[in-house]
Amino acid sequence: MTSYSLWMLEYSHCLAQPLGCVFYGEWNAGTRLFAYSYAYVEGGGHRILIDIGHDNTSGNKELNDSNDIVDYQTPDAVLAKVGVRPEDIDIVILTHAHYDHAGATRWFPNATFYMQRRELETSREALNASPLYDSIIGALDPADIDVLEELARTGRLRLLDGAVDDFLPGLSIRAAWDTHTQGGQYVVVTDHEGRNWVVTGDAMYSYENAEGINQSGEYVNIGFGGGSGWAGLRLIDEMVRLAGDTNRLVIVHESETFKRHLSRRYDDNLSVAELLLAPGVESRILPRS
Repeated sequence: MTSYSLWMLEYSHCLAQPLGCVFYGEWNAGTRLFAYSYAYVEGGGHRILIDIGHDNTSGNKELNDSNDIVDYQTPDAVLAKVGVRPEDIDIVILTHAHYDHAGATRWFPNATFYMQRRELETSREALNASPLYDSIIGALDPADIDVLEELARTGRLRLLDGAVDDFLPGLSIRAAWDTHTQGGQYVVVTDHEGRNWVVTGDAMYSYENAEGINQSGEYVNIGFGGGSGWAGLRLIDEMVRLAGDTNRLVIVHESETFKRHLSRRYDDNLSVAELLLAPGVESRILPRS
């Protein structure tokens, strides 16, 4: 089996994310720090990004500013922290089409992108049906959907129809339909010890979605989504069971990740968490002896 290394790379953050977005039903519970990150996976001759963040230009910039997102850094600056350039990335798996996950496509000229067909089609459907779905598609930038459709036409975006077991040896893609978005997906990376690391996309915003608010043990769905709450809770349960340990849930909006795992905070006020190293791979964030 291929041995993988895995990092979570913060590229910006929100200082005061409403808890009503993070947890369904917590409408007046205050705010918390909210990371904006993506996951980098290396192994088997591949350099893989799971989501790519936003581009902070045009519509992406407007959404960045309206959501009070600060300390934004471009993909070249973020990836440099683990010794990688955007042009080195050969595979990009997009969990869904929201601007903060799929907006930076232009930075990755040598990558093949993968997304669920249902995600792209329902995103376009929702945009065309305005104002019907406007209240639940606030994180969609229409220009991103234009770009993704063009990438699909030219063959650089491959559209998937459901789960793909062993997309690569030890790396699988699973569907997350009718949850945060209509056609989302998530990624399971199996390490050299046979443990699963689950990159959740926005099916979770916090460990507490799985562990319960204040560690109550009661699953709680995210507060921002356009799909079924029932499906969202079933998906949380599915991912928890696959991971076997909530610390192996890779939740890219969870600032707590940088406390639970080996991490380093840089001068730009952003952090990198080193979640998994394949045998023989040296740390990218610790000083070399």
